[in-house]
Amino acid sequence: MQRLAKRHILVTRFPYESQWGGEEVHTLELMKALDKRGHEVSFQGSCPHLLKAFDEWNFPVKKTWLSKPPVTKGRLISFSLLSPLLFLMAGWHVWRAKKKIKIDTIYMLSFGEKLLMTPWARLFKMKVLWLEHARIGNWLTKNPWRGIYKRWSRWTKVVVTSNAMVDFVDPYVDKVEAISCAVMAPKPAPLPKNIVDFLKSGFAVANVSRLTVDKGVDMMVRLVHSKPDMRLIIVGDGPLNPLVKKAAKSKQVMWVKSMPREQLMSLYGAVDLFVLASKKMDPFGMVAAEAMWHGTPSIVTEKCGISKDMNDGQNIIVVPAKFSLLDKAVKKLMKDKTRRKELGQRGQQFVKSHYQLKTMVNSFESLIQSS
Repeated sequence: MQRLAKRHILVTRFPYESQWGGEEVHTLELMKALDKRGHEVSFQGSCPHLLKAFDEWNFPVKKTWLSKPPVTKGRLISFSLLSPLLFLMAGWHVWRAKKKIKIDTIYMLSFGEKLLMTPWARLFKMKVLWLEHARIGNWLTKNPWRGIYKRWSRWTKVVVTSNAMVDFVDPYVDKVEAISCAVMAPKPAPLPKNIVDFLKSGFAVANVSRLTVDKGVDMMVRLVHSKPDMRLIIVGDGPLNPLVKKAAKSKQVMWVKSMPREQLMSLYGAVDLFVLASKKMDPFGMVAAEAMWHGTPSIVTEKCGISKDMNDGQNIIVVPAKFSLLDKAVKKLMKDKTRRKELGQRGQQFVKSHYQLKTMVNSFESLIQSS
C-alpha cells in the first residue's frame, strides 16, 4: 500500500468566547489521531482551552492575538475599522508558520481567521480546511463580511460535522461537504452515590446540554409535571441556571453543573431514557450519540443534526421541537419497556457502525491529501 505523504498541520482558533465542548473534543481527538498516523500537528490562537489541551498532549502551541471574530455589532465595527492592520498581522502569522515550522495545511475553526488568513495561505500555497461547528445564524446570514467569506471559500475545503448542516452552510460557501463526528467514549468511571441513589428512585431521564432556550432546557424541566415516577438529571451550565436551580428544589430533578467525561459515560448507561430537546438547529447532537453508544434509548427533536442520519421509530425517536409532542413521546416510552430496549439496541448498533473514529479520520486524511 502506498503511504500517504506526511502533512504539517496548523490548527487555528481565535474565538469570540471559549468553553470546553464538542468542538474542542472533536478537534483534539482528530489531531491526536492524525499525529499517530505520522502527520505533524501544532496549534496557534487565543483559545485558552485548546492552548491548554494541545500543550498537555505535547503538541507545539503558540499563543497569539488576531482579534475576536466580527459576530456582534461591537466586534463588527472594531474588526472592520482595524481590518487592514489585522490582515497584515494575519499575513505575518501565516508566513511565520510556513517559514518556522513548515506548515502546509491550515485547519481553521473561527470566522475571523477564515476572513483574514485564507488569502495568505493561498499565496503561500497551503491547503486550507474550514471547519463549521457552529449553528448558522445572524452572525453569518446578516454579516456584511459574508460576501468575502463566500469568495474566500473557493480556495478552501469547507467541512461540516453532520449531513443536516450541509443545507444551512451551502448558500454561504462555494462548496461544502459533511464528515460526521465520531463518538469517542472514554472508559466509564463510577458515579457518586447520591446520583446513583437518585436515579434508582424512579424512571431516570437524562439531559446533557448548555442551559439555554435554544437547547430546549425550559421544556426539559417541565417534563416532570404529572409524572411522579420520573427522575430527571440535567447536566450543564448556562443562562438558564436559575430556572434549573428552582426545578432542582423538587425531589424529581437533580442538577449537576459539570461532570467528568468518564462519569458522564456511566450516567448514559444508568438512565432509562436520554432526551435532547433542541429548539434551534443543533449541528450534530454528540451527547445523544454518546447516550446511544451506551445502549440508552433516546429522543431528540428534528432540530438535532443526528436526526437526519437515523430512522425515526427504528433506532431513535424524533419529534418536532414542541413541548406537547415531546411530552407525549416521553410518556409513551415510559410505559413500554420492550420498546425502549429495542430502540436502545438498534440505536447502539447504528452509532457504533456509523460514527467510528477511524472512519472520520480516514475522511479527513483523504481530504488534506487531495489536490
